[in-house]
Amino acid sequence: MFFFNLTLIEFMGLLAGLSGVVTALYLLDRTRVRHKVATLRFWTHSDAPSEMQHRRRIQQPWSLLLQLLAIALLLLALAQLKWGSRFSTTRDHVLVLDTSSVMGTEEGNLIWMDQARRSAQAWLKKVPSGDRVMLVRADALPTAATSFESNLQVVDEAIAASRPTPSALRLDAALRFARDAQRMHSRHAGEIVYAGAGRTAEEQDENFVASLENLRVLPVEGRFENVGIRKMGLRRSSKNENIWDVYVTVGNDGETGKVVPVGLFFGSALTGQRTLNIPAGSEQSFTLELRTEAAGLLETRLQINDSFPDDNQAVLELPSQDPLKVVVYSSVANLLRPIFSHPRFNVDYRSPSEYRPDVDAAVVVLDRMSVESPQTASAIWIDPPRAGSPVSVASSRENVQLTQWHNENPWGAGLRTRDIRLNRTSVFTAEAGDVPVADVAAGPVILARPSKKFVVLGFHPMLTPLRFELATPLLFANILRSLVPDAFLQWELNAEAAGSIVAQLDEVPQGALRVTMDGGEAIPYTVDGQTLRFFSGAPGIVRVVDGKREMVYSLTIPEVGKSVWNIPDHVRKGIPASIPGAPVAQDLWQWLAIAGAICLVAEWVLFGKARRLFRFRSSFRKEAPLRKAS
Repeated sequence: MFFFNLTLIEFMGLLAGLSGVVTALYLLDRTRVRHKVATLRFWTHSDAPSEMQHRRRIQQPWSLLLQLLAIALLLLALAQLKWGSRFSTTRDHVLVLDTSSVMGTEEGNLIWMDQARRSAQAWLKKVPSGDRVMLVRADALPTAATSFESNLQVVDEAIAASRPTPSALRLDAALRFARDAQRMHSRHAGEIVYAGAGRTAEEQDENFVASLENLRVLPVEGRFENVGIRKMGLRRSSKNENIWDVYVTVGNDGETGKVVPVGLFFGSALTGQRTLNIPAGSEQSFTLELRTEAAGLLETRLQINDSFPDDNQAVLELPSQDPLKVVVYSSVANLLRPIFSHPRFNVDYRSPSEYRPDVDAAVVVLDRMSVESPQTASAIWIDPPRAGSPVSVASSRENVQLTQWHNENPWGAGLRTRDIRLNRTSVFTAEAGDVPVADVAAGPVILARPSKKFVVLGFHPMLTPLRFELATPLLFANILRSLVPDAFLQWELNAEAAGSIVAQLDEVPQGALRVTMDGGEAIPYTVDGQTLRFFSGAPGIVRVVDGKREMVYSLTIPEVGKSVWNIPDHVRKGIPASIPGAPVAQDLWQWLAIAGAICLVAEWVLFGKARRLFRFRSSFRKEAPLRKAS
């Protein structure tokens, strides 16, 4: 026998304290009772007060014994006295239920998940009464669906609620999780039971599996004949802004080769088709071109029926290619037309008299004008008058040499010139937060103010020798990319499976690299040279922005495990006829609580107010009726 709720010292301390209080009450004098008498004439005055003598003898020992017995029994019930051994009461089992993507494979009218649930529930019925079971759902990351539960109905309901997920199985991680849970939270380890198909994303560590002596496997039987899309990607063609290069990879997980027709649909219309002959256990890739300027859904479909249809299609949402709206105010517009003659620009040339500060444009170009700054648009000021310049003009210089381009900031990145002399230029005074782009000996002649979203040039580049330099279009490209970064991002769209993602960057990122979920939540990542790695265990949209390119990963394709686990011979398989259980300790607190209550009732009836009440009622007996004398 042992106490479950209290230690022996705690029990003895409570029993001694309560017993001492009750015994002390029995040793004290009884409560005085007031008596009413007719008059005081018959009472004589006592010369010496009588001495009070306390009783040191218990007058009702049986009443005290009943109360002490009741206290002892109730304390034993509170301590939850059990009959049996503390260390062999129950065993703790871990049930690892495979919820990876392949568990959605169809087998007749059922799926593999149904077979695994039935096997798990059948094993659960064999668990001895009193044993505890933890349910772990295993896919890319093991997740505890329940704690160690002695109420097996809770575990059964959790098994019934389990569904396949889009990720592949990492069986080693799930089994290590189960082993660690038993070591940390279990009093006596039971079985580790795996129910599933055993198709994993990586090879198994056989040495680790061999170390699990308590492992049992409930295998799911069936053939996995599947052809599915592994990856799908889109990227703007280098030939034409309106052409997308579409990359598709298809894999065959079956045991025989397959001939697979593949269709490419945009807006429900067939835009391309290929037929692939894929050998067993291999992959094939192909490329198609899609010409469109509109936004819409691009879908790749495998026109084949197999046992796992979830990876037979992949969908990507194409963004619209909206041109950058630029308004140029200039009296000599032809000077600036070569700079803004790009397909991505929607340029509106206006005279200075048409200027409005609330113009609807992303960028406003002000050529040698003194006007109010635009309210919403970004601005490029070209050789503004000294009185109307948005930046303080320190001086005006003539025939000066351009000495430096600031390649360390995005406005001047990649700009190189040699022996360029400016006929006339304004030299600006930089304030806090201003970024110099180009300098002469006297100071900056091109200045950016990011807080106000404008760049000011102290000279007109098309009226200087710079009009013959490649640096001029690159300068305006840098300025526009810095003022409106989203308009110049290179889009790359990818549809892949959730899990570990490896992306190749065009160059080593110099600035801030952002990897976020579609809702804005940041994702941890690592960069090794031009290789970016991050992990996402759940389906969703991940955006990677490096300042020049935005890569969108739609993690919606189910990840299929390629390795098949060969169950070692020493591992127990199938549902056992019975699971031997250790002796279960019996609870005695219910009977002890009842016995303690009986003792209290008996003491109340025999020695308490119930006895005086019974005597009081018995004194009122009916007297015999008076009889008339004869």
